[in-house]
Order: sequence, then structure tokens, then C-alpha cells
Amino acid sequence: MRLFVRIVCLCGMFSGALWTQYAPTPESLSAWPHFKEVAIHGGLSDFNLDRDVLDKARADAADLRLYDSAGREIPYALHVRRDVDSHSLFTGHEFNRAVEGTASVVSCDLGAQPQEHNEVLVSMAGENFRRLAQVEGSPDGAQWFTLASQAILFRFSSSGRTAEQNSVSYPESRYRYVRVRVERDPQVDRAAPEITSLGVERAVRAKGENVSFEAVMESREADPFQGRPASIWRIDLGGRIPLQRLAIGVAQRTFSRPFQLEIVDDPASPQPLASGSIARTEEHAAAPVEIDFSEQFASHLKLTVIDDRNPPLEILGATALSAARQVVFIAAPGAVRLYYGNPKGIAPHYDLASTIPADSSAAARLPLGPEQANPAYRPEEKPLSERSPWLVYLVLIGACAALAAILVNLAKMSARVAAG
Repeated sequence: MRLFVRIVCLCGMFSGALWTQYAPTPESLSAWPHFKEVAIHGGLSDFNLDRDVLDKARADAADLRLYDSAGREIPYALHVRRDVDSHSLFTGHEFNRAVEGTASVVSCDLGAQPQEHNEVLVSMAGENFRRLAQVEGSPDGAQWFTLASQAILFRFSSSGRTAEQNSVSYPESRYRYVRVRVERDPQVDRAAPEITSLGVERAVRAKGENVSFEAVMESREADPFQGRPASIWRIDLGGRIPLQRLAIGVAQRTFSRPFQLEIVDDPASPQPLASGSIARTEEHAAAPVEIDFSEQFASHLKLTVIDDRNPPLEILGATALSAARQVVFIAAPGAVRLYYGNPKGIAPHYDLASTIPADSSAAARLPLGPEQANPAYRPEEKPLSERSPWLVYLVLIGACAALAAILVNLAKMSARVAAG
């Protein structure tokens, strides 16, 4: 017994020594110029990055750091809340293909340890049909439970285009066996339909979260575009932020105009963002006009609308929209500080990021406080050439003087050679 206690103590001392050896070195916060505070009630919490943080943090948010009031680092997960629509198809073994009256039946075995599944894909022969399907699950292949019933499967073709629904969704399940029954369409099928293949998958569909940023629009400028009368509006986003949509309020009820949207952070080198036609019908006369594009970071935009012989549009305002950048963490009650703005910050890659789901609906949403200057911040020392620019000129003068002396000596040597 005593020997066992000694071994346990030695193991504890050894593991403690290993932790001390491999524990991460605390970061000095002197390289982070800004922070914001957030008061938390404890437990799972989250907040969305605002315009201040997005503008001054790295584009990949690798420099974000959370610390509690005692100076302890708090792990977090960063989620970009875009819409998610993913499918994972599982390998299964089909069996018991059969025809039961006017219906076709196919079963699938997903193996002894099946993963969660919630959708079947049913491929069938035929065109222009509407058939009803039923999906059942079973743990043993003997007793079956209904997962979905009266689901509609269809395929219609016209003018070279096809509309099709070949999947049936049901609550998440771990049943090893899945059985699908498809009835014939009494309008077009003379017999039970042919099921060519059956697939079982896990489908993940998560609605994202958008954040909006009001923009400041300058007055309209009249300027021809490609020889056509046009209007130009310059849009200030208030900082360099991500955006994937621009919503524009327009006074006119109906219109249709060609447009071009550019990023003009560097006026000498504008970057095309979107182009085409903005339009609004009487049916949607009260809705803002939205321009969609792939996500980009920008601080200044230029919107050009071609008017031709039409009166210029009266634009009331603009709002930038992007997928929310959500920070999720677990901490005790108190004040937490979010530090940001270090261009050389390295992504921390916390283990917590792999354990918190992307849809953290149970987290308490918290507001970020105002931006504050970090009193511990120490700017990185500039190179000597920037701190003392006069040294550059002094070195150039010295180099010129040395070159002149060399040339004089060469001239004297040439003169002696010529005289001799």
C-alpha cells in the first residue's frame, strides 16, 4: 500500500513537472493597442464583433484575446455565422427489394454502429411524376418505426429544365436499418415505380446570422459613365469591415438601371465588387434594393448608376450586411476584456473551438462596451531609418564624398601616368 501511494505521488510530481514545462507562456499584452470590456453573468456567453473591432483587428481575427479581471486568458471559439447546407452520404448495403401492391420497397443496412442520419435520397425511373413516400427505421430489422410519412417526391421537365424533389427528411436517428416505401403515381404509373438507388445521409442546414452597419453616403455627383449620363455616390462604411450585401433605400417606387459597385479604399486602384442592373417593381415598392456579392473587406465604396434620359434616383441611405463574427466562451461572472489590434498576433487555436457547436443558441448574448486604449500598449520600435531619417542623408553625403575622393585620386594617377 505504501509503495502504491509513493508511485501515485511520484506520478503526480512528474505530471506537474511536465505541465510546468509545456504550459503556454503568458503573452505580453503590450502589443495590443485596444480593448473592450464586457460584463458577463457566468457560464456560456457570446458577443458579435462590432465595427471598431472588425476595423482594427486582423482580417482573420487571429489577434483576438480574452482575459478576465485576474489577468487569466479565456479560451474562446470564433464562429462566422454564414448559412450552412452540408450533406454527408453514408455507405449502406441495400437488401429486401420488393414490390408490395402498387408500391416499391427498398431497405438499407447502415452497419453495426451507424452514425446519426436524418435524410434519404431516392432515385427513381420515370418523368413527370408525383409519388408519395414513407420512411421507417429499425434497430434490428424486425420491428419498424415510422420516421416520415406522406412525403412527396416529384420530377417534372419542361423546355429543357427539370424540377425535382428526391429527398425525404426526418428527425435525427441512429437506427441501423432504414426502409423506404414509394407509392405509384396513379396519373402516370401503371405499376409500382422502379427505385434505382437509395442513399442515407446526414443533412445539416443551419441559418446564419447577419449583422448590419449603417453607412454614410456623400451627395450625388453627376458624371458620365462610358458616354452615358450617370450618377455617382461615394459610401463611407466607417471602417474596414467585411460585407457581402449592400441594402440601398431609394425614394422612387419603380425603376431599372444599370449599375457598378466598386471598392475605392485606394482611389487610384478601384476594385470591382458587383455590376448588373438594380430594379424594383410596384409589388416590392417599399423594400430596399439589395446588391449581393462574395464577401470582401472594404471601408469605402463607389456606386455608379446609369440614368440615361431618366431622372436621377433619390438614394436615402445604405446599409452594409455581413455574416456575424461570433465569439463564444465560458467564464465566471465578472468583467472580461477583449484585446485586439495586433497585426502580428498569431491565432491561438484553443481546444474549446472544437467542442462548442456552431449554433450556440444557449449562450447568453452580451454587448461590447466602448473602445478603450490599452495602458500597457508599447508601439513596436520603428527602424533606425524611420526614427532618424537624417542618417540616410548623412550616409549618402559620406558615400558621395568617398566617391569624389576616389575619383580625384584616379584623376591624379592618370595625370602622373600621362606626364611620365
